[in-house]
Amino acid sequence: MTHVAHYACYRRGCRRNECRTADRIYRKQYELRRLQGIPSHIPGPVVASHIRLLVDSGHTIRGIARTANVSERAINYITNGQKNVTLAKAHALLAVKPLQEPPRVNPVGTIRRVHALAFIGWPVEWTAAQAGIHPSYLFGIIGGRLRTIPRYVEQRVAALYREYSYRPGSSEFTRSIARRNGWHGPLAWDDISDPAAEPEVTEPYEAFPKFERDPDRKAEIAHLDSLGESVASIAKQLGNTEKYIRDQLTTIQRERAARTNLREAA
Repeated sequence: MTHVAHYACYRRGCRRNECRTADRIYRKQYELRRLQGIPSHIPGPVVASHIRLLVDSGHTIRGIARTANVSERAINYITNGQKNVTLAKAHALLAVKPLQEPPRVNPVGTIRRVHALAFIGWPVEWTAAQAGIHPSYLFGIIGGRLRTIPRYVEQRVAALYREYSYRPGSSEFTRSIARRNGWHGPLAWDDISDPAAEPEVTEPYEAFPKFERDPDRKAEIAHLDSLGESVASIAKQLGNTEKYIRDQLTTIQRERAARTNLREAA
């Protein structure tokens, strides 16, 4: 006894009994769908448009083929202008949903974050280690050798940036490299992830001549002092010596005392 499920090749014109049976069933089903007004094909451009949408959302052709159980060759035929697609194949492809978040993203934001951390003294190797990324891979990213990067890499670097972008690192060597390469610090960006954003470039800070006070820097020192920062911490954050900070704080305290005395006298 012949088992149709095992031997049927279902090639039109094949003289095997099981193939003739399968062909007859197909024709009856086709005629029934025609009488019911159900199309047996869907226009190829409709399916091709959906495939392009899937690719734009982050799917790969191979991934689409596996999900829909349709061969990559068939998908390529469709995207290259196939006129019609069988109903079953079209439904399988149309059932694949676009990704809500693409698995790969533009590396611009990640590059800027690594640059910004280096600008304030955090070495690239340190950033890679903290983010769980191989240093050579991160150097490849900031070197512009990758057009896209995995989303998880962006997320890890972004989380690290949120934690350390306001905390200066200790590597003066890294700072010098960052400035020599024209990298920008965290304060230069309004939206560091926006590829169209431009950094806000300001003139580098230059210390006032000896015995002359810088009012802007003095106000910054007063603010940090009011937050409870130590002299060593303020000196490290502002790039000055501890003696300079102590001298400024002495002047600030004298001015505060003088203002207090004036108010009390009034």
